[in-house]
Amino acid sequence: MDDAPVNNIRESTREILKLNRRSHRNEVSDLQRSIKDLRVSPENIATIVYNLKSKSHVTVENLQILKNALIDDEKNIEVVLKCYGALRSLVRELTGNNVSKQCAAAGCCCNLALGDSRACTAIAKASGSYLTVLLDNPTTELAMTCAWTLGNLAGSGPKVCDILVAQGAVAKLCNMLQIHNENIQDAAAYALLHFAYHMEDDFKHEYLQKVLTALSKLEVNATTSRLSFTLSCHVDFKDNMPEELIDKMLATLKQTVKIHSEDCVQSQCNCELLYAIRTLANMDVEVYDVILNYFVQNNLEQALLEVLNKDSGAVNESLLWLLGNLYNYSPSNEFFTHLSTM
Repeated sequence: MDDAPVNNIRESTREILKLNRRSHRNEVSDLQRSIKDLRVSPENIATIVYNLKSKSHVTVENLQILKNALIDDEKNIEVVLKCYGALRSLVRELTGNNVSKQCAAAGCCCNLALGDSRACTAIAKASGSYLTVLLDNPTTELAMTCAWTLGNLAGSGPKVCDILVAQGAVAKLCNMLQIHNENIQDAAAYALLHFAYHMEDDFKHEYLQKVLTALSKLEVNATTSRLSFTLSCHVDFKDNMPEELIDKMLATLKQTVKIHSEDCVQSQCNCELLYAIRTLANMDVEVYDVILNYFVQNNLEQALLEVLNKDSGAVNESLLWLLGNLYNYSPSNEFFTHLSTM
């Protein structure tokens, strides 16, 4: 297959992940804000940061104000990072005994981690090992926020990923996928998505196996489906692909084809269908017979044609990519015979 279409598809995924990181920033803002408006002046932010640095008494509300301010104005990220001792003081609050303060401090780190690679390198070195330890914390909000923070840090690039991997972050995140808590699992999947994307084939074999096994058991959603596709681009994917994951991707395609046709539009195509198609297209040719048989047994010819007739950009591109791979493998298959008569 020509490399150009693959590169185009991977580049579109890169743009989606950039959007995902920014979107998560807004989600953190909405989730962590108190009801009242906590926007304050730059002078008040500077005072809170100074109090952090000087080890003065800092309240939970102070940390919440700072957390929200980091979203309201990116300049506030620089205010914290340029104030010597402020980041170390945030880590002090993160590792304290007051859970409310820990959660608020983790939220500050999470929003600081939306900065550039330079900022994230400093944050990872200062807080990465503590964030990793707190992934085991029994307080769901704290464990989730630490996972989000690690994901945001990893989203800044491979250099930061290497720092966090050395601190044990990926190993812990893989274990989080086994916890029977949907929020915890989704936070871990969010973080692992960024690690897998930026590390590419350097994402260790042992982690690849653990994540793929977990994905074959988890509910499919926007995050897990993106993670499945990202891992399907790994050089060792075909040798570690669980049979259950194949079944899950086929079932997802069947379930989401109708939903896509009814609800998705060209500007909103980041649905589970898109990544199920892309993951299936990356599978080994030995699986193509399974895919084709599934299409025939479930009479998906008409439904797939309806998807192609809908102007939905990336989904059409991906489906044509999959169908092209299948046709090159077995042009005389019953599926294509049925398709040609419609």
